[in-house]
Amino acid sequence: GITAVLNFQSTVESSNWGVDLNHINESCRKSKVLMINCPIRDANSFDVRKKLPFCAGLLLRLLRKNHRVYVCCTTGFDRSPACVIAYLHWMTDTSLQAAYNFVTEQHPCKPDRPAIAWATWDLIATMVQNGIKIQGPTHSVTFVWNGVEGEDVCLVGDFTDNWKDPVKAIHKGGPRYEAEVRLSQGKYYYKYIINGNWRHSTNSPTERDPSGNINNVIVLGDVATVKPSIQPINKDANVVKVIERSLTENERFLLAKAARCTAFSICPVKLRPK
Repeated sequence: GITAVLNFQSTVESSNWGVDLNHINESCRKSKVLMINCPIRDANSFDVRKKLPFCAGLLLRLLRKNHRVYVCCTTGFDRSPACVIAYLHWMTDTSLQAAYNFVTEQHPCKPDRPAIAWATWDLIATMVQNGIKIQGPTHSVTFVWNGVEGEDVCLVGDFTDNWKDPVKAIHKGGPRYEAEVRLSQGKYYYKYIINGNWRHSTNSPTERDPSGNINNVIVLGDVATVKPSIQPINKDANVVKVIERSLTENERFLLAKAARCTAFSICPVKLRPK
């Protein structure tokens, strides 16, 4: 039978659905079933992404202690299958596609696949140090300039051969111009060239360089941790989508190592971050 329950339902959800978590916790205690509540906000892709590394690491810890684990949320439709898929992908060297197919074939559900892919790149980033970037694209960015119809708009930055080869933006109607670029996880500075003049967008985050110039800045991805700090997301006109692709052999190695390092930063006794 089941010896541990890993629950992602929040107290707000429990209250809304009329679920008495205290009663469930007490019933589990009397039945000698370990009950672990690890709330993830429902229908919140960012929260899923940030908390998945801890949840998958916790699942590994429980299985290593020979527990038979029941993973649940409110509906079993999104967060709990996402955790199982992440565990299979990260800990057992199963491709994301194969892990996703296996879980969704066993149980009708629709886990947040992009959130799993985001968290995957965040994990790999923990192993990438000294300014070395992940080889190959991890995110597709649509850079957006809102100006005046009829302008000549180009994008230039760290990613255009070190500011040398501008990318022509496409007019999408009205004041909107777009330039799509595929980039690897990291931090990039950029500007727009409008009718020959270099300008930054006031609709996207900016930073000053050592010379005092104002550049736009975009940070793709993050570093995974078992103690995620959920910071408010800066307003940005640009649209970022994660790229799901087959991992290289080196990326698979880095992912497996990062996932285990994350799991082993969880205390095996208290089952909390060390």
